[in-house]
Amino acid sequence: MKTEKTRGTMLSSTALILCCVTFGAGFLCGDIVSEYRRGSAPAVAVQAQQAAPQAPAKQAGPASTESRIAELREQLKKSPDDASLWTHLGNFCYDSGRFDEAIEAYGRSLALAPGNPDVITDLGSMHRMKGQSAEAVKYYEQAIALKPDHANAVFNKGVTLLLDMEKPEEAVTFWNSVLARVPHFALNNGTHLHAIIHELVADAGVQLEAHGRYDTALRAYAEALKLKPDFLPALVHRAWLLEQTGRGNEALPLWKRVVELDANTLDPAGKPVRDRIR
Repeated sequence: MKTEKTRGTMLSSTALILCCVTFGAGFLCGDIVSEYRRGSAPAVAVQAQQAAPQAPAKQAGPASTESRIAELREQLKKSPDDASLWTHLGNFCYDSGRFDEAIEAYGRSLALAPGNPDVITDLGSMHRMKGQSAEAVKYYEQAIALKPDHANAVFNKGVTLLLDMEKPEEAVTFWNSVLARVPHFALNNGTHLHAIIHELVADAGVQLEAHGRYDTALRAYAEALKLKPDFLPALVHRAWLLEQTGRGNEALPLWKRVVELDANTLDPAGKPVRDRIR
């Protein structure tokens, strides 16, 4: 893991070690897929965090961060029109969870030097940390308007739509619109977006399900299956949740398809799926 946050990156609620180490600690997509490949399914009740920033793995401790913030504030007394100092202050406040101070610092930076998509993305992320999802999306869209290939803003907007605003269909539509313009659009670590959308959406379903957002989770799994109809994790979790919510008749065809794909697959309780359709 890097020792400092990549600027312009959403360190969001469990965002995807699988696809991008710079985006923060994952929604468990890699864990889900690998568990099914080993034939043992993870429990559905994941301990999810709602829009909590990743604690950055810095070499400098909290005291050093506070010292640096104090130093920057002293420098800004002498150079209040230095946009880069305001940006650095925003970054340190971001990393230490001082969201309001980061918002103020980024705003001052942008007032002095408008149009920096990295700073605008970070400003959006701070609003997301405060639960202001619509405001966050507005800033991500501003960053994308300035730089359509801004990987972090594109990723962050989709994740915010998926998890915070519970709009999986809109998130998929947005990401597909990006791919329509740039078919090989890649995230910062080189992962192609088209290769992982179904995983991102299915993982969002797991997070939503863990928070009791069952209807939205089912919609997320459905969107993942539109993207990749035989994606085992989405099939299993959608079937499981349909069954748990009293819709077993809808779950049965999915269980049958799971067994067709892999007869040794386990359900989220660790029992063989094949036993459900005998």
